[in-house]
Amino acid sequence: MTELANIQRWLTSIIVKPGMLTDKILLANEHYGVNNEIVIRSSIRQTSEQKIGIYARGYILRLMECMDAEYPAVCNLLGEELFHTFVKAYLLKLPSTSPDLYDLGYQFPAFLKASQPQNIDSAQSRQFDLPVDLAILERALAEVARVKGLQGNETGSHAENELLYLFDNTNIKASPSLKLLKLNWPLADYVKAVYQKQETVMPEKQISFLAVSRLNYRVNFQEVEPWQWHFLRNLQASDNYMEAVTNTAEEIKIGKDILMADLLLWIPVALNFGYIYKND
Repeated sequence: MTELANIQRWLTSIIVKPGMLTDKILLANEHYGVNNEIVIRSSIRQTSEQKIGIYARGYILRLMECMDAEYPAVCNLLGEELFHTFVKAYLLKLPSTSPDLYDLGYQFPAFLKASQPQNIDSAQSRQFDLPVDLAILERALAEVARVKGLQGNETGSHAENELLYLFDNTNIKASPSLKLLKLNWPLADYVKAVYQKQETVMPEKQISFLAVSRLNYRVNFQEVEPWQWHFLRNLQASDNYMEAVTNTAEEIKIGKDILMADLLLWIPVALNFGYIYKND
């Protein structure tokens, strides 16, 4: 290893590892055989440790900016101060190990869930479920923005005459970017209001079924009816339209003919949002 590479690893270990700065410098010095006073010399105004601290704080602030960008609705709900308290705890508990900042917030919903106090009654749990569900939805939006979508598939963006698909439905498939969520709160309108910088209204707690997908590089997310959600989930699982219809009818206890009639009207909507597509 060259001297430069050794110094780079020395500084990286100080910046990215959790702990007190003084302790991290001492451990890095010993491990890499580096003297921080020689590599980063003190000046009249700042010591070597203070200068290193600038890099360390800058790194954490950059990670917090990334979390702000990925979870603006959670931040809006909790308030910036409390949100940043959770983010700092998250970064200490689960420090970043990936060079891709997209991976940074992957475990944040689970972290919030694990942070909930134990042995609380249902009334208290109400306030803790909401930020968790928001984080789950916002992470889903980030993931859908990255996975393969329907870009370039023209049949996915035109639904004027898609009723004809019901007479030839063998090639109707679930979008590769489709993600289905079942949450304890109806949060689609709340998140959209935050993203559009509009006034938010707290929703009433109730089970919510959401479909998230991407079409023409645009992420779409809407609350859907339970039967629509179950159909999309079965279509994902079986990759067969009629099998998905049969399984959905059995799950929701509805006649297969009734479900097919409902699908006749809803298929164009699902195509338009990019939840499904025609695989010609």
